[in-house]
Amino acid sequence: MAITFAIHEATRTGAPRVGALIARELARGEEVRVIVMKDGPLAPWLQETLGGRDLLICRGEPFDHRRPFAERLRLAEEMLAGHPSDVVYVNSLASSVFAFAGAALKRKVVLHVHEKSADMVSLLAHDVTKLEVMRAADAVVLAAEDIRRDLAEVFHAAPAEMATFGVAVEVEAVRRAAGEAAASPVNARGEALVPGDRMIVGMCGHASFRKGADIFLETAAAVPEADFLWVGGWRPQEAGDNIAYAGFNLRALPNLYVTGAVDNPYPYMAIMDLFFLSSREDPNPLVVGEALALGAPILSFSATTAIADRLGRCGVLCYGKPNATDAARILRVSTAEALRRPGFRGAGEAFVADYDLGRKMAEITGLIARVRGDSAPPATEGAARRALDGGAVELVFS
Repeated sequence: MAITFAIHEATRTGAPRVGALIARELARGEEVRVIVMKDGPLAPWLQETLGGRDLLICRGEPFDHRRPFAERLRLAEEMLAGHPSDVVYVNSLASSVFAFAGAALKRKVVLHVHEKSADMVSLLAHDVTKLEVMRAADAVVLAAEDIRRDLAEVFHAAPAEMATFGVAVEVEAVRRAAGEAAASPVNARGEALVPGDRMIVGMCGHASFRKGADIFLETAAAVPEADFLWVGGWRPQEAGDNIAYAGFNLRALPNLYVTGAVDNPYPYMAIMDLFFLSSREDPNPLVVGEALALGAPILSFSATTAIADRLGRCGVLCYGKPNATDAARILRVSTAEALRRPGFRGAGEAFVADYDLGRKMAEITGLIARVRGDSAPPATEGAARRALDGGAVELVFS
């Protein structure tokens, strides 16, 4: 028995980080091989955790969406064929090509879906996934329960076997990493951020429209009395889809600082007085749990995430879609002094306690055991056979 784990890119936060944690935990009990489709800062951690023998990191961009899907599929099949795994765990729809490759090779396929409907549609439009992907999966793991509705809306199908994983946080590991030294973030003028009496409002992620980089920029412009810190890729060479970059340079706000792509985001998150989830869509953001583990209360919007009701107990929840006007209104009546009081800094402890990685892994291992069960009758031997019999793989890709 063995598992091949496909991760679409090696970033330290978001879906890849969740997938890496699951892969590591599964590797404690059985043979696990991890394929990373695009190199990145998570790679050293994976190499240390899994060892080079069980880790394949693709150099260059062999799975770039501009390559024909059939070409990407052949490469994925070759990678799977070289390893005798009985289960292929596909971490995110961005790794969908491995779901189809697993189905073609008659492996059991578990698909972990992190995306909401807008991202699903975007991945379909860029030929990263296909409408038939649900037929290639024997089971689906949901990043949040709310995604079940998005799957029905976009794909009109899902396997009978489904489970909800949610957010899993390694609290002590995050807190240890937050104590490491880090370079100073800088603004567009090249000036370094010096933490002090001013309130620090932060966000973490790959700057883009989806992550609300423009909303973050506009909020910083509207609240000059606070400092704003973006942790993650920001400049064109790191975040080519950052729609806020031109405004960042042109306006040169003195209170908006960026780290650029970093291997360890946690020292920066630890100095935030408030974590502002500016994302337009983020179903069940891992980074929120990590920010709460470091004591930062949350500012978020109800339309952003499937866990809005819970986030409202850990900070400030605004109704509707994220926007700079409402965010600025909240921030103008907030102070660093108030946010630094123990009552605010500890507001997320109960939230973090609910996201124990060990408890969630029991659900995943149980799901995999059910998918593997060899007592299933021939008529229901798995979606790999259904996908091939239905012509999904051959019809779309040959």
